[in-house]
Amino acid sequence: MKNIYRYGILSFLLLIVTSFGFSGHLSAQQSSDSLKVDLDEIVVESTYSNISIDRAPLSVSYQLRNPHEIASRPAATMDELAFTLPGIFISNRENYALGERLTIRGLGWRSQFGVRGIQVILDDIPLTVADGQTIMNMIDPAMVNRVELLRGPSATFWGNSSGGVLHVSTKPRVDAPKLQYRGYGGSYNTIKQELRLNTTLGDARLYGYGTYFETDGYRDHSAARLFRAGLNYERQIGIRSRLLIRTAFTSMPKAQHPGSLTLEDAVDNPTAATPNFVANSAGKFFDQGMISASFIQELGNGVWDFTSHALYRDLNNPLPFGYIGLDRVAGGTRTTYEFTTLPFDLNIGGEIKFQQDDRLETDNVDGERGGNIDVQQKETVTNGALFGRLAIPLTDRLTASAGLRADWLNFNTDDEIGVEQEGSRTFFSLNPSAGLAYRFDNARWFLNLSTSFESPTTTELVNRPEGGNGFNQNVDPERTVGVETGVQGNIDRVDYDFTLFAMQVEDLLFPFQTEQDGPTYFRNEGNTRHYGVESTVGIQINQDLFFNGMFTLLSARFSSGDLDGNDIPGVAPIRFGSVLTYTPGQHSLSIDSEWIGSYYTNNQNSAKNDSYALLNFRWSASIDQLFENASIRPFLSVRNILNTRYNTSVAINAFGGRFFEPGADRNFRIGIQINLL
Repeated sequence: MKNIYRYGILSFLLLIVTSFGFSGHLSAQQSSDSLKVDLDEIVVESTYSNISIDRAPLSVSYQLRNPHEIASRPAATMDELAFTLPGIFISNRENYALGERLTIRGLGWRSQFGVRGIQVILDDIPLTVADGQTIMNMIDPAMVNRVELLRGPSATFWGNSSGGVLHVSTKPRVDAPKLQYRGYGGSYNTIKQELRLNTTLGDARLYGYGTYFETDGYRDHSAARLFRAGLNYERQIGIRSRLLIRTAFTSMPKAQHPGSLTLEDAVDNPTAATPNFVANSAGKFFDQGMISASFIQELGNGVWDFTSHALYRDLNNPLPFGYIGLDRVAGGTRTTYEFTTLPFDLNIGGEIKFQQDDRLETDNVDGERGGNIDVQQKETVTNGALFGRLAIPLTDRLTASAGLRADWLNFNTDDEIGVEQEGSRTFFSLNPSAGLAYRFDNARWFLNLSTSFESPTTTELVNRPEGGNGFNQNVDPERTVGVETGVQGNIDRVDYDFTLFAMQVEDLLFPFQTEQDGPTYFRNEGNTRHYGVESTVGIQINQDLFFNGMFTLLSARFSSGDLDGNDIPGVAPIRFGSVLTYTPGQHSLSIDSEWIGSYYTNNQNSAKNDSYALLNFRWSASIDQLFENASIRPFLSVRNILNTRYNTSVAINAFGGRFFEPGADRNFRIGIQINLL
């Protein structure tokens, strides 16, 4: 493998020299990472309502990826796309069995795996199921062309588990290549192969992707293998109707789980894995498929949108304390009607979601399923909702809006349970929102009050300290109220976004462990308060030089009980991220920088993860003179140039001080992208 790397690097350096030779003869218009688009041309897709950015009474960020960004950034995990977005903090755990750790304004901090408290949508298909669980492995970040982020509580739009909304789209530009291949190799025996499609079939548009990824991982026992694919179909049916079909599939036949480390081990031997995790072959493997169909009909006085989606998931999850198996079928139907002939905007609708989990938890015998059954039950979650949103233009520039959503949520299991165990839980939540938006010539000001709720998930209800089937009757949803105000716009070559916010979370869902490497349980304990400042700036310094920067300041603390005054663990109070891109001719060079302030790892604030700074480099060049109707982009990416020793994430409140998940040292990717125009 070392010889392959040597030959690869020599060949790549030859490509660099060759491409610089062509740079004097090649020219193309370079698209920067800037989000500089006239405010009234952007529609906020994550609200399921036709809200243009200039009238949006809420904090929203969006990112449009340019050809250099798509070619040169490996984007193996979502943190590579989100580190310059304010409010959101995504940590790459170097652990595909757990996936990325995601928080928005401090919400979602309690998650031990996957994502909690945040709504995530891929190509208009909700990855967040009825009980609030989200699996990020379905997203291949390298295939994402647009990222949109609602940074405040958003239950008015999405219901349960909507402390924020991350909406990603793989839809390419209309003028994107018809066929695109990208492949790279690099550190830790990492290999990635990608293929994109973007074409038309008569009156229909067809686009999609297929990818393969494999790595040995930075840490011991952290190897992973993933296959991902997506195919989307859009067709105009007559003059006033459209049909959209979305599909996505992910297979992860291998994802080893290295566990977390004590501070001493993280410093002295950061590549190590927890011995008990290795001995029990801890990890995860699953298959998951999703499909969605939307029919949009323009009528005389409005637009009717009817959307249904469904998914299945087959999961096996060996862990030190047991072996978890889960077969899931889930989906939902949502219908909205948006009136277009009224003197104000009115959107009404309803939604039904369902989720059925067949769960089997046994002991783990040398990484295989044992014969001792701890939990065996079928869990059903149903969610019904009615919602509406009204926006009234008070003047030509000032718009007032209000929304309301009612959710009914039921958890049930029909399997036999003991006399002292109960197999159902029912929750009801009413979530209002209200806001103002004022349009300036090149800016908007907004003020927003919004709410959200987060129910316990099936996993959190099933994990009962007393064990056995049934649901925990002692945990309830946590509820959030938030207020925010800010201004977003552009002046000449400068785009800016500045927001102030405050949130209160009540009946906090609180994670805890009772034994080392044991399951995580939950209880409601106290409240938290979140205050912060979010800002971004994008500057087109000159034709070839562009800067995009983000700064977030966040105070998130417990505000009642024994923990009153303590910082919430896992939430960085200060974050900075930036990209400086230089594009001389056909070459693009970028320096990515990120700084994360120190933060606590447990509720008692007795241990801390130190602050760290990362510096990354990327280069790509477009060679379009070698072949007719084709172009080639060689690229190089070097992460953690300064070889910083740091912990990229933490396991909140882990037993025995095993909080720390070390980040990778200096590593590289080299590869090539081929575009068929």
